[in-house]
Amino acid sequence: MRRATLLTTTFPIAAALPAVAFADAADPAWHLLGQIEVTEHETADSWSVTKRYPSEIAGGVDRFEISGYLVPVGWEAETRDWMLVSDLGQCPFCGSGDHGTAIEVQLADPLPVTEDARHAKLSGALHLVEDADTMQAVVMTGATLLDG
Repeated sequence: MRRATLLTTTFPIAAALPAVAFADAADPAWHLLGQIEVTEHETADSWSVTKRYPSEIAGGVDRFEISGYLVPVGWEAETRDWMLVSDLGQCPFCGSGDHGTAIEVQLADPLPVTEDARHAKLSGALHLVEDADTMQAVVMTGATLLDG
């Protein structure tokens, strides 16, 4: 009888990043999101993840404020779908495969897409992604710009 080997790896969502890498390090929201722990569970036949959230966001947050760089998801003339990163060097679309914490953002109103990322402060509802089939931990919906 063959035994299945269970491989379990736990890491904070931003574990690979030094604190100085964040352009918005003073923003406590990035520190809070960096405390999310994602644990991978892998056997020969399956893969899944569990997530553990800090108590401050454990039930989701109706109004969550965070600043960072907006990077469009897609290249339409304007879109509501963006990725928010604390540092452009850590963007999953902009740099190397090593990237840090990123948040999928759905804006309340679309913004024009440009070639340059836009620094922004946002407010929106933070929802937990508890799906065991993805490492994505949070998504922000209904987001509005607070600084422009």
